[in-house]
Formats: sequence, C-alpha cells, structure tokens
Amino acid sequence: MQSESINKILIIIVSRIGDTLLTTPAIKSIADHYENAKVTVLAHPNRCSILENLPFVQHVDVITKKTAIWKGRFGKKYDLAFVYGFDKSLILYALRVSNKTISFKQNNKKIDCNLYKSVEFPISENMHYVDIFMSLPRIENIQSTSNRLFFSLTDNEQLFSERVLVENKLKNKILIGIQAVSFPTKSYRDWPIEYFSELCGKIISKNSNAHFLIYGGNTEVEKQKTDKLFNSLESHATSLIGMPLRETAAIMSKTNMYIGVDTGPTHMMSAFNIPMIVLFHCQLKSEIYGALEHPCYFPIDHPNGENCSENSAMSDISVETVLESVSQILENK
Repeated sequence: MQSESINKILIIIVSRIGDTLLTTPAIKSIADHYENAKVTVLAHPNRCSILENLPFVQHVDVITKKTAIWKGRFGKKYDLAFVYGFDKSLILYALRVSNKTISFKQNNKKIDCNLYKSVEFPISENMHYVDIFMSLPRIENIQSTSNRLFFSLTDNEQLFSERVLVENKLKNKILIGIQAVSFPTKSYRDWPIEYFSELCGKIISKNSNAHFLIYGGNTEVEKQKTDKLFNSLESHATSLIGMPLRETAAIMSKTNMYIGVDTGPTHMMSAFNIPMIVLFHCQLKSEIYGALEHPCYFPIDHPNGENCSENSAMSDISVETVLESVSQILENK
C-alpha cells in the first residue's frame, strides 16, 4: 500500500552492466509500490547511462565509493533508500541523506544498527539474481511486478539505429548480433572464436542474406578476439566494436536474432523481444543469470553440471548444439 510519507526514494547500485540491469525489476517494483514518489538512482559512472530514460525513474546520476565519502553533508534529501552492495562509503552516504536506509547486512555492528531494515544476502546456489535483488524491497512488503530487465531507448537513439542500417545497406538483411567475448576476468565463459566463425559460416551457407553485427568492448584482449571473428566473416559482418552502450543497444533493437555469451550486453539485449541464444558456463548457470519472462529465449548451459570449475571448457558446447537453436529461430521466423 502506498505510504504518503514516502515521496523521495534513493536507490544505489554501483556494479557491472549485468548486475546493474538485474536490479531494474526491483527498481520498477519499488516505483510501482510508491507510485507517487520520485525515484533517484545513483550508479557507477560507466554504467549509469543504461538506466537513463526508464519511465519509472525520475533522475539518474553517478556515484562511486570514493566520491560518496564527500557527499551528503547537508541533511536528509530522501525518505527511503535502498543500497545494493557492500561498500561502506555508499551505505554511510545513504544513511546521511535518507531517513530510512535498507540494505544487505554489512557485518558491521555500527552500520547495521543504524539501518532501518536489513536482510542477509541470499546464499542459495539456485536463486536467480532478480530474486536476490528483490529481497531488499520485499522486506518492506513490496511485491514484484515484473521479472523482465528494463532498458528504454530515446526517439533519437531509435532514429540513429535506423540511419546506421540505411547507411550500411543492412535494411533487408537477416541481422544477427554476436557478443562473443565477456570481460577479461571472466574469460573462462567465452565460447571459442573459432566456434563462432564456424557457426556463422554454417548459417551463411543456408541463409546467404544473413549478416552479422559484431559487438564488443575496445580493450586490447577483447578486440583481438572480436577482430579475429569479424575478419573471418569478411563482407558478411559489420563491426560495432567499441560503440557506446546505448548506441549499441539501439542497433540491437533492430536485429532479428542474438547469439552471445553471458555478459553485460547480453542482459541489455534481453530487454528487447528479439530471439536470443545465450551460452552459459556451468559456474554461472542460466537458472541464476538467464532472461526471465522473455518470449523467445534459448539458453544453452555447459554440459558439466556436477564437477564444474573454471577449467570446464566452453568448447564442450558444440557448434551443432548452437546451430540447432539457430535453425529453430530461422525456421519459425
């Protein structure tokens, strides 16, 4: 039930792309519950843009654990705050600026006793991260209103994506987005580039009008891999490597299919109702990180379910396994 005393809400999520997006169902549920309140979200400077233009968030800004130390010295600005994570400076900032602060228990008596409410971080191996992040609003009797991740494009971004397709003569192609590389510290969940090249070759052999859009960051390690894939596909691919996140998302929204490993842009893609094939390592299973309530979703988990380690090679997922899902999508297009 709407509380009249809750008019301004603060939500802090300083994390990677994936975890930032995985909080959006919780953010929407909070906004739906306090339907007359204004919601402010503070996020990492490199990730805050993915939360812009959401219809249920009135203000998005940046914060880091370093800048938080110097902020919030002028009294309470918010009625209620939700803080995701365990950075002491972020929790202390929220306590300074909000009348009530909810977070995961910090295992710090001085901080925990000043929280309005707190909850132990769930440790279930099979609990989806959308549910984990919902555990904070749930302690305030806020019910989930959606499990979908949210990303909202502006009109200008949609016009930008249309212009890119026209300029590159891609309007009549079967456009397949490829996210072949995760971030370097999680490279064990990358499917071999040679497998991606082989898969794309097989798709082209059956669908000569197929064209691949190669996504990826511009760090040296990522770029070496994605450039190798792009060069192997010659005229059948367009490189979007290094393109800003929101512009990448705008073009993602115009594609016919997505094939990628489990990483931040994959979560971004899951906000659109476009067929997706996502490859998961056994340490990061689809039941924990996969898209929920998506209308056309094909998760492919690593076959090693019992003796999993970082050494469990993603090459154990065969090209033919992925091609079967591709065929199902194309045959039902």
